[in-house]
Amino acid sequence: MRYFKDNSGQFAIMFCVGAMMLLFAVGVAVDIAGVTKEKQRLQNMTDSAVLAAAGSGEDKVGVIKEIAAQSIDQNNARGWTLDVKTTLVNDVVRVEAKTSYNAFLMGVLGAGDIPVSAASEAPLPKEVPVNIALVLDSTGSMSGANMDALKSASKVLLDSFAGLNPGTIQAAVVPYAQYVNVGLANRSAPWIDVEDDSSTTLDEVCYMTKDTVDSSLCTTTSTPSTCYNDSGSYSCTSSSTTCPPEAYGPEYEYCYTPTSTQTWNGCVGSRTDPFHTDPDYKGNKIPGIMNTSCGTEALELSSDMVAVQARIDSLTATGNTYIPAGLIWGWRMLDPDQPFGNLTNSQTDRKRALVLMTDGANTVRLATPYHYSDTQMTERAAADALTLELCQGIKDEGIDLYSVAYKLESADAATTQMVKDCATSSATFFQADNAAELEKAFKDIALSLYEVRLSK
Repeated sequence: MRYFKDNSGQFAIMFCVGAMMLLFAVGVAVDIAGVTKEKQRLQNMTDSAVLAAAGSGEDKVGVIKEIAAQSIDQNNARGWTLDVKTTLVNDVVRVEAKTSYNAFLMGVLGAGDIPVSAASEAPLPKEVPVNIALVLDSTGSMSGANMDALKSASKVLLDSFAGLNPGTIQAAVVPYAQYVNVGLANRSAPWIDVEDDSSTTLDEVCYMTKDTVDSSLCTTTSTPSTCYNDSGSYSCTSSSTTCPPEAYGPEYEYCYTPTSTQTWNGCVGSRTDPFHTDPDYKGNKIPGIMNTSCGTEALELSSDMVAVQARIDSLTATGNTYIPAGLIWGWRMLDPDQPFGNLTNSQTDRKRALVLMTDGANTVRLATPYHYSDTQMTERAAADALTLELCQGIKDEGIDLYSVAYKLESADAATTQMVKDCATSSATFFQADNAAELEKAFKDIALSLYEVRLSK
């Protein structure tokens, strides 16, 4: 009887049973968490593989399988043994992957390895027609290697459209600096106001002068100074020469007949407020700017990618930066009304996209109709505000705006932020600090125009 009444060991028994149950629960939880984590890793791998395969532009099953397998191998950092199956049915790519999870507790209980699988699907991209305006910085700071990088990156973008049906892609090129060149052929267009070229002989001008006859008597002094160009301020040297009276010959009268010339080289300025932010003609003519050089002529929308690339290859780097000039003419390239009036821009099934690329801040101010140099940036805030206003107007029109800040991050964080704010979203903004990154940005832009989405 005493044995049956003795309960001194019950606590130990209950503790052991409770501990075993707790360990079992912990073990099951570990196994469940492990399976869940492994399944998510496997899902990420199949997602990446199906996007790579569907977005490759290939439609042959064998090639698609190879691309998917390469993606799986690159992302299989843990070296799992995988059973991968890739199929293409009704233009939908499906990637399935299977492996097993080495169970912690369930394996002890005889459950063995737990099978883990994942599957992803994505349709092959459709040839959605696209009109794209390439608004490209061709200012002085883009000279040399920078311009070479831009031309190379543009070729990568255009090459991405190879193989598409004719007319699927139409591209326009808008090189910009202080002004935009719309081409001499548009001189008589109804939407432009340009003076006739002229040459006028003025009255003779005479003045007294002296020639320097002994420059060895003159002294040249150089002093440190601050100079400005399209890239902003930089250290330079200013020189001044002074000569004593005995360095000069006798004074004499010099006369000449000046000639005043007016020549239009295709450059256009800005209309008065509020027309300067409106892409349409609407009976308010756009002013031509005389006696000004403005670089390579813009190219209207064209389905001839060879001609588009040739125009980009002809770009030269000169002048200061006025981003609003590039934006308004890029917008006009994508508008169905005059100046250019391309009616395909009104097609509801055709996407419109604008790519803005710049390597520097606004260094020009607006003084309608002119864009005056403002390299000391005393009125930069107004030019930046106008840039953002135009970007917003473009986006409000349903145009996808891609923006690329080239070599700007360390040099000008404020301009980088402005360029980022111009983009439709963070996904359409690109920061490129070297030629390779610029090329990748343009490649990604081309691919995003035919975005591949997971369907499962």
